[in-house]
Amino acid sequence: MKRPTILTLCALALLTLPLVACSSKKPAAESYSANISAYNHTEDYIHQFYVDGAGGGNSRPYGGGGSFVCCVSFPANWRAGLNATVKWTTSSGIPGDTRPDAIKPRWHEKIVPIEKYDEPGGLLNVHFLPNNEVRLIISNKRAGAKDYPGPAYPVKPADWKW
Repeated sequence: MKRPTILTLCALALLTLPLVACSSKKPAAESYSANISAYNHTEDYIHQFYVDGAGGGNSRPYGGGGSFVCCVSFPANWRAGLNATVKWTTSSGIPGDTRPDAIKPRWHEKIVPIEKYDEPGGLLNVHFLPNNEVRLIISNKRAGAKDYPGPAYPVKPADWKW
């Protein structure tokens, strides 16, 4: 029998890497998964964010909700004390802002409660609010939809010129 070449082994490793990355956190029995979507209610640019280690992409100031990243696992039934760790980087979202503290991205980390849900939804909506507040809402609806249980879609302030 012919032995596999280094190239063949490398190709196999690369093909299995996505499977390993997505399965790093085993879902609990009776759990669901949800796509992650960000809503940025601030003037900061969010370079990247993670919810319990699952990457969620980026978000421009006063925007979001347009794309989804897969996935986070959560229990079928909400329970008190259900939290997730959210990590994110920000810098100024103002074009041309050259202040030293505006250019270099800053890391933030917070343990955030997942808000009560009555039934599992397919979206984890992550709302980045002023003063580094974050809300996590599991729903089948997006911000701005009728009966959405969280904040409205982000709105640029009238004096925001960018």
